[in-house]
Amino acid sequence: MKTSLCLFLSILLLPAAMLRAADPAPAQPTASATKEVDLAALERFLDLPDEELDQMQRAIALIRAMGPAERAELHKAMNHFRSLPETQRRQLRQGWGALESGLQDAWRRMMQSATPERRAEIQQKLQALPPEKKAEYRRQLAEEYLRQEAKK
Repeated sequence: MKTSLCLFLSILLLPAAMLRAADPAPAQPTASATKEVDLAALERFLDLPDEELDQMQRAIALIRAMGPAERAELHKAMNHFRSLPETQRRQLRQGWGALESGLQDAWRRMMQSATPERRAEIQQKLQALPPEKKAEYRRQLAEEYLRQEAKK
């Protein structure tokens, strides 16, 4: 078993080592340090569920499809996100954006009073939207719900 594990790891690490040897960079860590990092990364990947691995694979594909300008813009957006206060970052991660608490409450009431079909329709639309548009969609629906509540 130990031999097959070593063989498996060697097969996985061989292409990476070959790529590094074909394109040496002057400031790279030593081969043993690189293998330790590769093994540590591999070990972390082995513990991840398939859903997380799929998500990582999609993220890598998106990054590979980006040009240098898009990658620079993403770096800039990530740095901006890191500079935000924790409460605002949490809201953005949850897809609320800068939605005020009154609108968040209206959203909850609206979703609780909606039929299962309507909730599924809203959730499907939210999942199809890019992250930066989700908060605006929630805002629109919550404001419409508040207008309807005011008419009652």
